Amino acid sequence: MELSPELRNRLAELRGDLLWGRLSGTAPEAGWLACELIEAGLDSPEVWELAGCALSIGSMTEVEPLIREVMTESGFPPIDVQRTPWEVARDVAQGIAEGTLPIGKGADFLILELRDRCDGPEEIFWLMMLIDDWEAVRATPPSDDELRQQARKIADVATDRLEALKDKDS
Repeated sequence: MELSPELRNRLAELRGDLLWGRLSGTAPEAGWLACELIEAGLDSPEVWELAGCALSIGSMTEVEPLIREVMTESGFPPIDVQRTPWEVARDVAQGIAEGTLPIGKGADFLILELRDRCDGPEEIFWLMMLIDDWEAVRATPPSDDELRQQARKIADVATDRLEALKDKDS
């Protein structure tokens, strides 16, 4: 299934909304998104059911379980924030790095929600510095590539921490 950049961005934004637990929009908007996914080649009972909401009057809350299924089938699985902080940090950072999560929403989540819960890793601090303090250090804001590169470092550190914890428990 080949997704257009515009469709990928919409799915990434929706994934960011799910990360923060704030779904915006309406059931018909989700239904039309499903129609576009069908057009792109996604074919499952869930995507067809969600497409059927295109002419409904329901809220996003009513279709959230379907949205979560369709997101997973589209390659943009919602991030389960109920897991350990390092697992969530790894998935958020990987989403930023691969472009399946908006940089701003993902970086804010790493900084605001996970930094202290992960014992303040230096890599998240440097991401925060890239975003917040660039004016004091550089003439231009960081590029998306620089932010994604820092996110990859966070994902690597999270993977290493998770492996260390697994080894410790063995």
